[in-house]
Amino acid sequence: MKNVVLIVCLFVTVGYSFAQGQRPERDGERGKRMEIMKDLTPEQRAELKTKRMTLDLDLTDGQQQQVKVLLLEEEKNRPSPEERKKNKKELTSEEFYNKSIERLDAQIAMKAKLKEILSQEQYEKFEKSYKQRAHQKKRAKMRHGRR
Repeated sequence: MKNVVLIVCLFVTVGYSFAQGQRPERDGERGKRMEIMKDLTPEQRAELKTKRMTLDLDLTDGQQQQVKVLLLEEEKNRPSPEERKKNKKELTSEEFYNKSIERLDAQIAMKAKLKEILSQEQYEKFEKSYKQRAHQKKRAKMRHGRR
């Protein structure tokens, strides 16, 4: 009986060590990309996002220019990673509520502006991909133990 318990413990330990061994590489690659992204200017980030949207939604030249202006405005209003780290603290319920309302209002305004720029078909495709990305982010947070 002792041998069986010992063997089971050995398998669990070895299995756990292999599972943990794969994670740093994946996080390391993502970390490198995140480091590179944080060094980009708002104009560069807006340009990259515009190009991705152009590939995904087949935007016309006029739509590209409008989306780029919209995304540039959003990127300029976004706090830098350093500012977010400094401001990261425990929020009171009132502060949390106000920040949430502000963030949601910005998202609603962005969607309304995009709806004006994109065709119905493009907007539906955008919504579908947006929901998929949100779902993937949620699953990744759950997988890594963050909530």
